[in-house]
Amino acid sequence: MLIAFVGDVHGRAFHALAALVTLQEQLETHFDFIVQVGDLGFPDPERADVFSKRYLEADPAEGDLTRLLVATGSRAEALRRMRGRLTGAMHFVRGNHEDVPWLNGLPVDAGARTAPADPFDLLRYVPDGSVLDISGLRMAFLGGVEELPGDAAIDRAAYGALLELGPGSIDLLVTHEGPYGSSRGYRGDVLGSQLMTDLVTRLRPAFHVFGHAHQRLGPERLGETAYLGVDALVASAIWQPDARGLKAGCLAVLDTETRELRHVDDGWLGAFPTPFDFDEWAEAVMG
Repeated sequence: MLIAFVGDVHGRAFHALAALVTLQEQLETHFDFIVQVGDLGFPDPERADVFSKRYLEADPAEGDLTRLLVATGSRAEALRRMRGRLTGAMHFVRGNHEDVPWLNGLPVDAGARTAPADPFDLLRYVPDGSVLDISGLRMAFLGGVEELPGDAAIDRAAYGALLELGPGSIDLLVTHEGPYGSSRGYRGDVLGSQLMTDLVTRLRPAFHVFGHAHQRLGPERLGETAYLGVDALVASAIWQPDARGLKAGCLAVLDTETRELRHVDDGWLGAFPTPFDFDEWAEAVMG
């Protein structure tokens, strides 16, 4: 099985989906499953938190999730063709910059145990604490950040339910926040969640993939587990206004047969057009 991972999107849904299609073309294959590690973005910019509104002003692409959800005409047709290029939807967990009432209101597909989030089945929400069995690979999902309050926090009930599963019950753990010590802040302070460390130590999954830190992390080991942090899709328009392209390490790939977990660092990432015109790209790439 070949699994693709996408870093924090912050509304740039067109960037993320075009990057996945491009990566498939580069690898000359199709992904069996696609995971996005949280902070997908807000469907309604008016409901966005203060942080997201500030960044939306600096980069209008952070409003692309909204544009995807209401797409009509040629754009909608391009999105349908894009869905045909992908074996499945991009499954995402809850980050700390999300419209949680919107997420909680999405109808969960009882069979898939995920919630379709858009009219084109390109995006599927995986609720906290979910365990999916995909072709025999057991994946557990948990969003949120330990040190934050309210809707951004880790769901302790979902966390407890996962903790009770026990060692060896999970092959792949997907969370928004990484384990404690997996990254450092701009001032050198140690970041990450002790809850995530304890969960990984308890469950001992073969692999753990996360986002949140906006850094390319790992792969490293925590006990028996290989962990990897995926970078954000693009550099901040506020802190790095001259940066262009997608960030190296914003995508990752897991090959479950070879057990290789790696970042994508290919040169095309830096050449990816930013600002990104999805309609122009779709006409050129998908016709």
